[in-house]
Amino acid sequence: MDTKLKFKLADKFQPCFNSQYPIFPTESGNIYCGRDVDDSLCINVLDENSFALVNRIQDDELITSFVVDEAGSEIFIATKNLLLKRFDSSAPRPTKVWMSCHQRIVQKMALNKFSTRLATGSGDMVVRLWHIGPKEGFSTSCRLHQGMITLLKFHPTLPYLFSSSVGDHFVAVWDTETGKHVSSLEGHQSIVTSLDFNVAKKELVTCGRDKVLIVWSSVDFTKQKSLEACVFLPVGALTNHLGHKFFESNTSLLLTGGQWGCLRCWDVDTGHCVLEIKGPLDRTPQSDSGSLTTLDRHSIDYGLHSISHLNVYNVKDNNDNVLDESKNSFLRLILVRQSNHVEFYDPMVGKLTAEFLGDIGQVDQLCIAGKNHNYLILADASPHMKIFLNPYGLSSKGKNTIEGNLNSKTNGSWKCHLIPGGHIDVIMDLTVSTCGQWIASGSKDQSICLWHLIESEDSTSSSLHKSSKNVPVKLDLITQIHKAHAAHISSVCFDRLTTHLISSSEDGILKVWNVQCNNLDKPDTVLSELNTIHGAHCGVINSIDVSVDNRLVATASRDKTVKIWEFKKQSLHCQGVLQGHRRGVWSVCFSRFEKIVLTASGDGDVRLWNLKDFSCIRTLEGHDQPVYKAVFLSHDKQILSCDQKGLIRLWNISKPPKNNQEKGENIVKPSSEENSSLVYEAHDGRIWSLAICPDESGFFTGGEDETLCYFEDITEILLNETSQQQEEYIQTQQELDNLVHKQMYADAVHLAVKLDQPKRTLDILQELLTQDLVKETCKNNQNMKYPTQAGNLLSVLDDFVKKSHNENLNDSLSLSQRLLSYAINWNTRTRTSMISQFVLNWILTRWTPEELIEWPNFNQAIQYLLPYTTRHYQRICRLEEQLAILNYISEVTDEHLIPTDTFDEPMELDNHQNNVSFNSTQDVNTSIS
Repeated sequence: MDTKLKFKLADKFQPCFNSQYPIFPTESGNIYCGRDVDDSLCINVLDENSFALVNRIQDDELITSFVVDEAGSEIFIATKNLLLKRFDSSAPRPTKVWMSCHQRIVQKMALNKFSTRLATGSGDMVVRLWHIGPKEGFSTSCRLHQGMITLLKFHPTLPYLFSSSVGDHFVAVWDTETGKHVSSLEGHQSIVTSLDFNVAKKELVTCGRDKVLIVWSSVDFTKQKSLEACVFLPVGALTNHLGHKFFESNTSLLLTGGQWGCLRCWDVDTGHCVLEIKGPLDRTPQSDSGSLTTLDRHSIDYGLHSISHLNVYNVKDNNDNVLDESKNSFLRLILVRQSNHVEFYDPMVGKLTAEFLGDIGQVDQLCIAGKNHNYLILADASPHMKIFLNPYGLSSKGKNTIEGNLNSKTNGSWKCHLIPGGHIDVIMDLTVSTCGQWIASGSKDQSICLWHLIESEDSTSSSLHKSSKNVPVKLDLITQIHKAHAAHISSVCFDRLTTHLISSSEDGILKVWNVQCNNLDKPDTVLSELNTIHGAHCGVINSIDVSVDNRLVATASRDKTVKIWEFKKQSLHCQGVLQGHRRGVWSVCFSRFEKIVLTASGDGDVRLWNLKDFSCIRTLEGHDQPVYKAVFLSHDKQILSCDQKGLIRLWNISKPPKNNQEKGENIVKPSSEENSSLVYEAHDGRIWSLAICPDESGFFTGGEDETLCYFEDITEILLNETSQQQEEYIQTQQELDNLVHKQMYADAVHLAVKLDQPKRTLDILQELLTQDLVKETCKNNQNMKYPTQAGNLLSVLDDFVKKSHNENLNDSLSLSQRLLSYAINWNTRTRTSMISQFVLNWILTRWTPEELIEWPNFNQAIQYLLPYTTRHYQRICRLEEQLAILNYISEVTDEHLIPTDTFDEPMELDNHQNNVSFNSTQDVNTSIS
């Protein structure tokens, strides 16, 4: 397998919803929900089918509350500086802003069905009504409450507004037209938490923390019956559970949800609970009397999975074959839990149809499971595992091809399914068998759970999630070993044949378990203890790995050591200790092709160890923070590692390092060219887990910032782009050469500038300037370095503009502006300054100053040109001065020259003079010697 050149962040799962904020499904097919980001409310828009992030609405000011109309076309928000803003769903900026007139921040907002009235509630105990539409503005103030407003809701058909506050145990009714107080619904002994309407029977129901349901008349607001979130079901709902005879008396059904996390269906006429719908997080007491046992009290996580919001809404059917408009929509029940888990039910049959997680906790472990290794399972800071059914990169429909857009349409999605049951404390580690169908989990509750992953085609037994058609897989809890260790379980790992399970705990104890996957009829015998090794390490064992031949086991501990164990007679025997890390070791991994072990430590080093003599053969330095995970890649030619800063490094180790070999060291640093590492930013904080796709087409990361990242291998894309660029370069170079050879210089300049090749453009203009020089030299019979008139050059530039203008006016301007940027760079060198000055002169004479000012960054271009132009001008002035001096010297010298005709006849000297000259010369030589 070839080495990877580069990875790219293809998609990211981010927290998108808090249960403290409302959720608004709309007719447009999008879901609007809120999430706290940097102490401000961020409004996220999700696709109703895939729950993918479509849009994100943020404001310059801190958002405190928001409301969306049923069509999803308008969003109203309230900010911390007491402003109200209206947004169009398609516009990034607010369409209107006005003062809220409240004394404190707005906590609650409500919009009536027709989007003509807006209600705002604040901590100043005042409810204000606003008219929306033509002549919109402030309508009236409603003053009655004695505390912060906690409930605001409009009647769906009548002009009434219902409100409640923290200090009141009643619901106030207001006329939305006049703002007058109509009535007060008194009867609760605690805070009213929710209310809903039965339009057909002109009833409404309220519920509160006093565990009482009260049915009221919506005509005269009198109490009719006394029976925490509630909603009326449509007529004929749940017939498959209750039978047709139950509805012969035209009975109204009321659905409630509260602390126990299950839905209860009530007969309004009798006040009896006729049905319980247990969701995937059901934690109701198991005793017949309904009282809590001791085990129940310890296992129930109070408030975590209680239901905080219920709502029934219409969903439009996108099927074009439906002709009847009345049948062109169906009902859907949305359920929100305080754990930010959102569930969608069909209220007519009580079936769970979809679900998504508003957020996940700190990701401690990631695993890829399934027969085809197409499911992503994670363990976060909770007792429940979460499984992504169709994640990016593992989608059975094919790999996605991201071009840099995180919101692009791809085959994968972040649909998440929560797996209930099993542990009662945070899961610390997960391991998946080689076949991908067996999963083991270890928790802080000191127990080990063995799970069997069953896909839809093999699903025959009943399951909690069998009713959900959108869940093609389920996890069956086969067995659970309570008190498997005496301390928190820190790590678990299957062997290669899934016949043994190795587990460790924080007290340094290592255990080997026998796994019998074929004995499912007797769950108690599936997992049995074989061997216990006390004092395997002096510290917490962070990681366990098994070699490919299933013979060796490696354990990494916080005691700064890694121990190599050998399977002998169903027991582990220590074969060697790897010592050298300066801090605790967080990760250990066997090579699949060599006798090498890879370790990552808190000292920031990644090390390779030889299993023959247990020596360190290479150290990879580059991380400034502790490294928590390191794995092999590309047939062990590369390494992926992640650290505390949220950085990922891709190391190439195919060649031995050249640096530091003279000193006998074997250390690889990022400065080494052949062993350099690529750095990717992924998370804001520690990256605890890293999972590589089976085909190594990408990898997943999870960290403490509660996000998941998928990085995609783009090596093939880069190679294709490089090859294509080389082919295009060769073709364009050939085309340019042909144009220059044919002396079609205007076309050549146009093509060179269009392809952004300044060097090629300079060569063409230089050749034109040379032609002008030769032409002017022949004309004046003078040797010149530069021509005084560059006729060919200017003519070609004019033709260049005409050619660009004929194709596109904007293209003509952009190419001319690009040519100006070339001239700026050419002007910085003396050798190319003359061409730069000719181009600049052509630009200044070709366009008017008014047109040039409109060019982008033209003022900055002038600032770049002036210093070098001034320097060139000063240099030319000095050359002129020097030339004038030379001319003067030449003229003076010509005046004092002896005429050449005086030397035409040679001078005659007699012998005496010749002798004298010779003797004189000899005397001189004698005196010198």
